Amino acid sequence: MRCRLPPATPSSKWRRFFRTSSPRCPSVDPKPAEIAGFVIDSVLGAGGTGTVYLAHHSRHTVALKVYRPGCPVPPPLRLHHRNIVPIHAQGYTQSGMGWLAMQYVSGGDADTELRAGRMPPQRTVHIIGGIAAALDYAHAHGVVHGDVKPSNFLLAENVLLADFGVAPFSHDGIVLTSAAYASPEMLRGRAVDGQADIYSLGCSLFRLLTGKPPFFDAGPKDAVVHSHLHRGAPRATRFASWLPAAIDDVIATAMAKDPSARYPSAGELARAASRLW
Repeated sequence: MRCRLPPATPSSKWRRFFRTSSPRCPSVDPKPAEIAGFVIDSVLGAGGTGTVYLAHHSRHTVALKVYRPGCPVPPPLRLHHRNIVPIHAQGYTQSGMGWLAMQYVSGGDADTELRAGRMPPQRTVHIIGGIAAALDYAHAHGVVHGDVKPSNFLLAENVLLADFGVAPFSHDGIVLTSAAYASPEMLRGRAVDGQADIYSLGCSLFRLLTGKPPFFDAGPKDAVVHSHLHRGAPRATRFASWLPAAIDDVIATAMAKDPSARYPSAGELARAASRLW
């Protein structure tokens, strides 16, 4: 089943987005005492659409995402899979801010782990395998993730994919996604399906193996976007010469400009990579 989403933004506008760090939504109180009955303990992180807090309610500790006022809030999702971060509840505050309470995962994420350097191939294919299983399940249920990247790969006992239902979408004509991992069709403002996630998973595979995102050497973000649109997939062996040459073919297939030329599923991509180690 291929879920299609409406066009995100006209091509004339993605350049404007990729020169800014976030949509023009009002900011959220850096650390309120309480939101929707959840007591706020600390700030876990912040992005263009909102802030994530460590919070608790009764005996439950959660990661509470609070959306900036005026930013779009995703509809409720019912995805139950061992590799997807469970969503416990969601709603709106009395002032109209949307919130989402997710399972808190204390193990960190792949992006943080990469600060110490590239990952061993065996660990890489383990992580990619877990994320691929989550994506295949979501795609079978008509859901596109839209922002597949290492910072959304949570490293608990099971590898977990976070931020389902948050992207892709647009706000005031601006695409809310990460330039370093975005598919060409998303950058062009076209309708996207699960093949966009497979492209992003290929970008993530490159990042885990080399320690750098694809086209990191292109320059500013506009140049990175141009590279995703027009340049062939980068060769991982150029930056990690000990990798098998076949991994370049795996990444090139995942990052094909034509969505129909990519792997038919995330699982196929994961299996192609795992066969090399």
